[in-house]
Amino acid sequence: MPRVPLASFWEAQGATLKKEKNWEIPALFKDFSSECEAVRKGVGLIDLSHRGKIEVTGKDRVLFLHNLLSNDIKSLGLGDGCYAALLSAQGKIIADMNVYVFANSILLEVEGGLEEKVVEKLEKLHVNESVELKNATGDWILITLQGPKSEALVGALIHGPAMVNQEFQHSNFMILDAPTTLIRRSVTGEKGFHLLIPKEKGEPIVKRILEVGRLYGIRPLGSGALEILRIEAGIPRYGIDMDENVTLPETGLDSIAASETKGCYPGQEVVARIKTYGGLNKKLSGLVFDKSNLPRTGDKVYKDKEEIGFVTSACHSPTLTQGIALAYLKKGHFEAPSEVSIKVSPQPVPAKITNLPFI
Repeated sequence: MPRVPLASFWEAQGATLKKEKNWEIPALFKDFSSECEAVRKGVGLIDLSHRGKIEVTGKDRVLFLHNLLSNDIKSLGLGDGCYAALLSAQGKIIADMNVYVFANSILLEVEGGLEEKVVEKLEKLHVNESVELKNATGDWILITLQGPKSEALVGALIHGPAMVNQEFQHSNFMILDAPTTLIRRSVTGEKGFHLLIPKEKGEPIVKRILEVGRLYGIRPLGSGALEILRIEAGIPRYGIDMDENVTLPETGLDSIAASETKGCYPGQEVVARIKTYGGLNKKLSGLVFDKSNLPRTGDKVYKDKEEIGFVTSACHSPTLTQGIALAYLKKGHFEAPSEVSIKVSPQPVPAKITNLPFI
């Protein structure tokens, strides 16, 4: 099983590693509460190197991806990016991804473990276009800085203002004589930036980030705290809150992942029909409850005696000091607030429907 390239370094920093998506990644440094607090009040550093990275090259790469993905790729210029999805003809989500446009390539960042599936699917849809797809997951270290002080830290690292003002925008700079890509990207609901770093330069650059970051109270954190932070922010995750059984509009992500003007792409008719006429059978919603037994994925949600949905993600939120969950609820039960219950062993947990995000 591969480890993230900096696994030994993180262990020396006190990290506990765990297996996830065929990788060993940092899961915990100290405790979830203090790691989450660092991101909500200061800045946290998270190693996302296990996330899939697909490099798309060839002269037809823009048109190829524009015709297959849900968002408008042709409108993106050098240094731009967007969030998009690869859908089935029925509008079901095969994969979601971040799209970044570089001078000679387009980089697709996907959920860890999905890169081979996405490459295989795109290869099957590849006809006569001049396009090449490469799984580049192991070529780069991907670090993210998240929190209200992340922009100040980035400014100190690059000795000037971060010249990426919109989400997904990116630019290149040098740090310790290594070319590094800075991407504005929030994965916690706070200000955030990704750093795409050459694999061989990873450890000295991360040491430099931690050194400069002391002034801003930087803390490394693991995947456990990141899960709490993204649930608090109401951000669904592929493989947990969405998959090929879910349509894009059911997640609520169609507002940022789907262009209304670009024309046809697989699943476009379904997305457009739901946008125009409604008709969602289920929708990703929020639930809040007192700290108690934590619901598990698949636990049923009831309104009185009627089953109205199921939980996908849940956690005890240290920021809100209560339990929170993402759940798909049936049509007619989307509106908040409404009293429901979650069937959790040994006894049901009273909960209330709430709007997303939680924070």
